[in-house]
Amino acid sequence: MIRTHKKYLEERCLERGYKLDDVMDCVVRKEGEIWTIDTSHVSYPSLKLDLEPKINKKTPNIGEGAGTELKKILSQFGIHSKANCSCMQRAKAMNDAGLSWCRENVNIICDWLKEESTKRNLPFFPYVAKKIIKLAIYRAEKKNKKILLDQAQKRK
Repeated sequence: MIRTHKKYLEERCLERGYKLDDVMDCVVRKEGEIWTIDTSHVSYPSLKLDLEPKINKKTPNIGEGAGTELKKILSQFGIHSKANCSCMQRAKAMNDAGLSWCRENVNIICDWLKEESTKRNLPFFPYVAKKIIKLAIYRAEKKNKKILLDQAQKRK
């Protein structure tokens, strides 16, 4: 059980792809704007087991690539883009620049993550950040190879 302002439940629903009306059964008590919430209730907006991020319909299409993969990885740690951050623009820039650029500019991307972590008061570890960036590049390369193989098989 947690006791919190209702806006935090609304934010949790938004970031995890739920509608507030669908999770109201987990609200045990309302005292004005302060709600008591049963986080173990089946209707609580918990993370999905597959950890795939929910795509908000307001989210612009940024394409596919290392930027998109980086956003997916960060979302698994509960780090999502916000209205006042440059995450979407930078993810799109990574996708547009391509995998070669991303491989050659891991330090720049790492600096972007450090800048955002400072704004959010999150701990930052360059070694871990670089590993996550390289994982995002690897996943994008793997997807790219699969797409190329699928296209080649369709031509046959």
